[in-house]
Amino acid sequence: MNIDSLINSQWYPVIKDEIQQELENKFKNDSGRVDSLSHELERISNQKKGWKISLSDPNLPQSIRDEIHIDYQRIENRERDIQLQIERRQKRVEYMAELLNPDLVVESLNRLDEVLAGENATRGNLELSLHIDRIECFRDGHVKMKMCRLGSLPQCLEFMKYNSIDSEGGVDSAAINRQEHQATPRRRAKLRVESIGSEGKELDTAAAFAADPERFTGLGPEWFEEIEFDVPREKHWYQIHAPEVFRRRQEAELPYAKLAEEFGVTPPTARAAVQYYLETHPEVKDNVKLQCGGKRPPKFDLSQIGPEARVLWESGWSKLKLAEKYGCSPPTIDKALEWSYEQDGLSMPTKEELQKAISVKARKLLTEGNSLEEISDIIDCSDVTARRYLKMSFEAEGKAMPDLRRKSSGT
Repeated sequence: MNIDSLINSQWYPVIKDEIQQELENKFKNDSGRVDSLSHELERISNQKKGWKISLSDPNLPQSIRDEIHIDYQRIENRERDIQLQIERRQKRVEYMAELLNPDLVVESLNRLDEVLAGENATRGNLELSLHIDRIECFRDGHVKMKMCRLGSLPQCLEFMKYNSIDSEGGVDSAAINRQEHQATPRRRAKLRVESIGSEGKELDTAAAFAADPERFTGLGPEWFEEIEFDVPREKHWYQIHAPEVFRRRQEAELPYAKLAEEFGVTPPTARAAVQYYLETHPEVKDNVKLQCGGKRPPKFDLSQIGPEARVLWESGWSKLKLAEKYGCSPPTIDKALEWSYEQDGLSMPTKEELQKAISVKARKLLTEGNSLEEISDIIDCSDVTARRYLKMSFEAEGKAMPDLRRKSSGT
């Protein structure tokens, strides 16, 4: 957008006249306010002189010095604030022209367009915070968005807020709006923006402004517009293609797995399409009756794998490794082991009991003079696992396990 298109637009002349009228109303009969501010400046100056005299007293207690220092900083901030107000009121004509400068409006709108077209979501959020007060979303997809008409003139926004809050008897429109809602707006987390470079300070100030839920406090309802719309509900695949999926199932009497292959979806999606069609067409029935269940897995002879599996399991093999060896599932290994122990009238030991038995066996082999490598070969495990079993045995007796590393021939 350029200046010509802005000036010739339908909205800019209208909002410019409204802002100009608002500013003129604020400046009207303002001489008394300027006199009041000048008197306050004079009082502040005298107060500062008095504090300086007090601070020059070497016998002044430190606690009083600290209090004066705090009050001095506060009153200095107020002094700068008053000076800025007086300066603005004295240069009201020039300042009004500066605030309503169309170059600033074009720059603001073009920046918004560029930021939204980019990939920086944080900057986009920051720019939109100048234009959007709040967004209310409802469960039924209805959305209310409250827009500030001064978003393209943020310099006017700050100035008019300043004067509205500073004036006596002002109405807090934000407070009125909050009474209509049960929830109180909370302060947002400050957006992380790049604080280095020529525009770093400006971005940091804008980030602090965007995080404040009271950023539009003091503006009247005439500066806001509410836009309401309903979010369109997007239909899922199974809802869109329900008729054709149902029709194909009835024609070919296909199971859901076959339907899924034909339509390139998963079986649950094919099932959902059929169920959705039946729900939306209660007069229709699914006439396809297919046999439930698939091919049963082969049965294993527990007497063929039980004895050997028991020996391997007692030596430290896991049930998963045994299942891979015999080409079955771990539950089948469980049944084979239980069958083997039942043949001897025993109950199947727990994992802890099995490890304890192996640790006792490993300790016995060590007592008989076997090395760590020999023990690991006998119980068919790694030397690390054999060391762990031996450590369990020594810990059960409350003893420390000796160093089992081989000594070099030179020592």
